Amino acid sequence: MFLLLCLLALYSVVGLTSTMFLIGGNDSYRAYEESAAAWEGPFDSERAAQAEKIYQEISARYGTDARMIARSVKDQPEIILAVNYHAYAERVEEYWNGTPPESAEEPYGIALLQAKLAKLESQGEQDTAACRELSASLQRLEELGEPQFANTLLWENLCGNWGEHMMQFLLFVPLAFVIAPVFAVERSSGMDSLILSSPNGRGKIVTAKLLSVLVTSIVVVVLYLAATFMFGFLPHGSFQGWDAAIQSIPTYARSPFRWKVWQLAAVGAVWLIFTGVVYSLIICFISSRMKSQMGTVGVSLAVLFVNVGLAAMGDTVTERLGVLVDFGLANVTLAKEVFGGYKVFHVFGMNVSYSVMAVLVLAAIAAAAVFGIYRGQKSRTIA
Repeated sequence: MFLLLCLLALYSVVGLTSTMFLIGGNDSYRAYEESAAAWEGPFDSERAAQAEKIYQEISARYGTDARMIARSVKDQPEIILAVNYHAYAERVEEYWNGTPPESAEEPYGIALLQAKLAKLESQGEQDTAACRELSASLQRLEELGEPQFANTLLWENLCGNWGEHMMQFLLFVPLAFVIAPVFAVERSSGMDSLILSSPNGRGKIVTAKLLSVLVTSIVVVVLYLAATFMFGFLPHGSFQGWDAAIQSIPTYARSPFRWKVWQLAAVGAVWLIFTGVVYSLIICFISSRMKSQMGTVGVSLAVLFVNVGLAAMGDTVTERLGVLVDFGLANVTLAKEVFGGYKVFHVFGMNVSYSVMAVLVLAAIAAAAVFGIYRGQKSRTIA
């Protein structure tokens, strides 16, 4: 209970301070909200030109780093609005013209996709898998339509708290310490022989332990979600932008899903609970193979840190590692990676989206961890 209270205090501070970094006091946020309401809607070239001028002046003073600008001008709502609209104008430009043709990223943008399709058709490759994939991408973009501007300032903050790598340290590291003792402590304390000879049977005991792990991981994740949500929104008391399209949030500008912001928040919460459970089962498996609680913590954190390190490598490294990075804990547990863009994997001649593959891979890891736990504990059972 004491640990949960400490985590609640930590997560509350995270939610509160991350919101305070976005914008100044209540008056500043109210002023921003009123101004942003007048700018919401389709792209406006005159407002874009006005925002561009202000952005150039601000970036010359504070640099181009978005976080640095936000912290430097958080008490100037009109400047924050201009900077945000400038970023929105860049997303609109990208929607129409897309990424550079030589980019290693997935092809994106109406003009780029049309050009690639025209090239394939001129070469007589209309019926190839590449052509069908590009055609499907173009159709999705056209159905989504041009992004619109919306006041999603606090929802962007929530997506950051729930979908950035820092979340993995704030959430997964405590889980490692909480769950590590589940099997390892009984071996290190000498209680193993008593538990193995219990009349309840090893199978029932392992099942009870696994259920307790699931409950614990869900409680910790829900605590994180509730605290960051509550203390992220209470300072300003506004849910403005909850019904906007998720493409209005910068990190989800390329998302193929036709969700509203509140739906994205719901999916993000469920995804965080799901991935928290999977990581907890991995820790549980490690615990079942270790004789030391701290050894379990060390190995569990090493698995996490190695994955985060690989994901942070440059493009050359991540391209070579490919699937290992895509389905490593660092990326596959982040909602922005799984639902923030469109990526396809070719499996047995079928195109499977990253989101579907992520669910399947994590489910397989969880199943393998559970099987390994039961298998390992069965071999230790006293006849």
